[in-house]
Amino acid sequence: MEITYTPHAVERMIHRQIAPSDVEILVAEPDGRIRQSHDKVIYYRNFKGRSDNALAAVVVQIRHIYCQVITVMVNFQDPG
Repeated sequence: MEITYTPHAVERMIHRQIAPSDVEILVAEPDGRIRQSHDKVIYYRNFKGRSDNALAAVVVQIRHIYCQVITVMVNFQDPG
């Protein structure tokens, strides 16, 4: 799957010390996902070695071939 990043997502990744490789793993192998709208999905995953709980990314997904990361978050908690 091709992954692109908005400028906002890149800024948040730098600020929160999240590597692109972590986002790629997060999207490919999430612990869970929450549909926000018909095209937006929140993917989340716990990463060993990180002390800031689960990482999450809000992405716009077009089929299974392309997604654009809109933002990334730390300390994410599954609302379910």
